[in-house]
Amino acid sequence: MSKKLLSRKPAFFGAALDPTDDELKFGFKAILARDLALGRIRFRNPYDAVVDSLRDLIDAGVCTAVGEIDIPSWLTPTPTPADLPLVTAENNVRFIDEGGCLEVAERVGSFVQTEMAGSIPAMVAVDHSTTGGVLRALAEEHGPSNLTVLVVDSHFDGLQLAERMELASYGSGEQQGCADNGAESGAIPESYNCATWLRYMLQEGVILPDKLIVFGTSDHPSTPMRQDPGLSRYLSAYRAFEEAGVTFVTREEIRRKGVRDVLNPLLNRTATDRLYISLDADIGSLDAVHAARFMNVKGLSARELYELARVLGETLEKVQLVGLDVCGIETFLLGREFPNGVKDMTLERLSDFIRVLICPYDFT
Repeated sequence: MSKKLLSRKPAFFGAALDPTDDELKFGFKAILARDLALGRIRFRNPYDAVVDSLRDLIDAGVCTAVGEIDIPSWLTPTPTPADLPLVTAENNVRFIDEGGCLEVAERVGSFVQTEMAGSIPAMVAVDHSTTGGVLRALAEEHGPSNLTVLVVDSHFDGLQLAERMELASYGSGEQQGCADNGAESGAIPESYNCATWLRYMLQEGVILPDKLIVFGTSDHPSTPMRQDPGLSRYLSAYRAFEEAGVTFVTREEIRRKGVRDVLNPLLNRTATDRLYISLDADIGSLDAVHAARFMNVKGLSARELYELARVLGETLEKVQLVGLDVCGIETFLLGREFPNGVKDMTLERLSDFIRVLICPYDFT
């Protein structure tokens, strides 16, 4: 593999924001808080895990690790025991409703502007809304028209709650993704959060529609869905993004044609020489990955994930990587063995993915 066109050194930083009203996740947090108190915690958050897995590259000077954005512990995967009483559905929903995700994203953007000068920002986050902060900073530096954004995600994070609720009523609701939080009570107003952040980026011109590729979506309307009048708001929203120029690549298209045959033509025709890559761990949920924050659809296989890494590695021999992030890792599930005999390999596979992006690396 040829040398990547990395004009700067990647600098990894963490954003452990993890708001949720999911009772199961509260249980995860309680166990991690107990382990923290007992001094037997392995990783407090995904940043700890990824930095540990890339230690050889950090020690060799290929990349650096610069620390974490300060997040109150009750909003992270591992609260301190003292903050555990704050981990309630009411507090989490209020945080999202009152613009907490946006405030953190803005702090992420400021961090990138002040601490990442001369480096390629490489964020390891939990909540995907934090990506908006990185992109705002990069759009100011490079200009939106000079920035291609590839979002690798099983869900399109550009739909409002009312639109996703139509999808939930269409079937089992398995494709809702982040918007599950508070959906039963309708508790989340139309705020900036992990289900809507891309909508805000497009509306504000941080990302230009014809420069955005959303790769791996499972919630893209199928042909039968497009004929259903009960999905009018959902379909109208998706259609508006398509007509504006956003490129969607569905999970079904990837499986039918293969990663390389789908993605290469899209990347080859982009008019910019700067690429930002954002990967949500749920792209491989229930297959390549078993420690994703949302695992309500089956994602890509390990073979497909590695093929994606290869294609992007080849692309980065021709265009500049200006930033990357990996989001949506569920800390509690990292490396666990499940009753069905499956062992989680999320950290190993996502670390391999990152390595291909930032240095010549062969994981075969």
